[in-house]
Amino acid sequence: MRTILILVAAAVGLFSCSQEHKAGEAGHHHGHAVHTELALNDGERWQADEATNDNIAQLQQLMEEHLSQPDADEPEAVHELSRAMQLGFQEVFEECRMKGPEHDMLHVYLMPMLEDVKALESGKAEESLAARDRLAEQLEAYQTYFK
Repeated sequence: MRTILILVAAAVGLFSCSQEHKAGEAGHHHGHAVHTELALNDGERWQADEATNDNIAQLQQLMEEHLSQPDADEPEAVHELSRAMQLGFQEVFEECRMKGPEHDMLHVYLMPMLEDVKALESGKAEESLAARDRLAEQLEAYQTYFK
């Protein structure tokens, strides 16, 4: 139940953040394509704000610490990772101050990760571990797309 509440709160935060973005630019066309898949900004990394960079770095650290544990594949360790990741993602969304195309690309980056955080608590070891591994890969990719 708590997982669902946190994911709903994150989704509401995501929705309100993107609604602020749309409301602030209503009627204005900036010539930017709307991205639906993760991509660079004309070959360059997207500029993220300090809070986002710090929060993602904390998530990366959580994952690194988890993976370095000898019992990282045990259900309880994955469950602990899930709880920590949920709180970490909640901070990312609460502190979201980015706007424009950078903001949109951040959401393209984050949305698949939310599904994997949810899947960490699936109760099925194989599914949970696959979600964890995808999440670890996506966290590693942050510096490829954002600076």
